[in-house]
Amino acid sequence: YGYLTNTKVKFILVTTDLDVRDADVRNFFRRFHSAYVDAVSNPFHVPGKKITSRTFAERVSGIVKSFGLSSAG
Repeated sequence: YGYLTNTKVKFILVTTDLDVRDADVRNFFRRFHSAYVDAVSNPFHVPGKKITSRTFAERVSGIVKSFGLSSAG
């Protein structure tokens, strides 16, 4: 799955789960984009450099772990 932001940043989601709902993918990208915007809006972040924020890493980890859980059950 792919997602293109208004600023031409591309996000790609690769999953081995064949039973993925479109709503889950949209929610994943929405949450990931929000975390990304917060990270690059940090005044100490240098554009074009790797994001080294621990908060960003923790948010992304939480987003990935929760991916698809809303449809499980």
